[in-house]
Amino acid sequence: MKIAHYIASILMMTWVATGSSAQTIADAWSNMPLHITPSIGKNARLDMIDLYNAGMSAKAPTFTGDTACLTTLSDTYLHLRTSKASTLQIKQIKEGKTHLYAIITTIEGPVANSHIDLYDEKWQPIALKKHINPITVADFITLPKSKRKEREALLKKIGLHTIQYTMCNETNDIVAMPSFLRTLDEDSRKEIESHIKPQITLLWKNKKWKISK
Repeated sequence: MKIAHYIASILMMTWVATGSSAQTIADAWSNMPLHITPSIGKNARLDMIDLYNAGMSAKAPTFTGDTACLTTLSDTYLHLRTSKASTLQIKQIKEGKTHLYAIITTIEGPVANSHIDLYDEKWQPIALKKHINPITVADFITLPKSKRKEREALLKKIGLHTIQYTMCNETNDIVAMPSFLRTLDEDSRKEIESHIKPQITLLWKNKKWKISK
């Protein structure tokens, strides 16, 4: 009996040691602290995961009276519509023997504007500057920096500095889109959009996101 108990203990310790490293994004999201997404409780998250895996419409009510819908779920990525005007993306990224989690929250009013947060495996916040230099509107301008006055004139025409981020499901890269163009009147947009990059890709390399050249 002692030998059997010893073997069982070894198997249990092995399961515990490997279980956390093998957890999927669904496992991580299920156990994510409520303060990170306060409108969606744990039971609602579990229900949506079960519905999605069953091939059904993965919807659940939120604490704010909206309806959340899980639209994409893989081992390392999920996309969730949290309301009619907001979405949430979570990407699990392996970093050595642990993981970090990139969360992109997007509010779609009056145009899409995104915010990036980073967390460790214990859901403690990580300073963005450790892994990424956030994109600014100026990064989208194609005019060389030597044309300082022309660049400044373009920036003055852009009132709302909104940027939409999309996390790539298959990779750890992030695509930034110039949603601020949709805040401009037609004449202003036609005047400046030829000087604006249609998108910027942030490539994940050596534990950092860097702008693709």
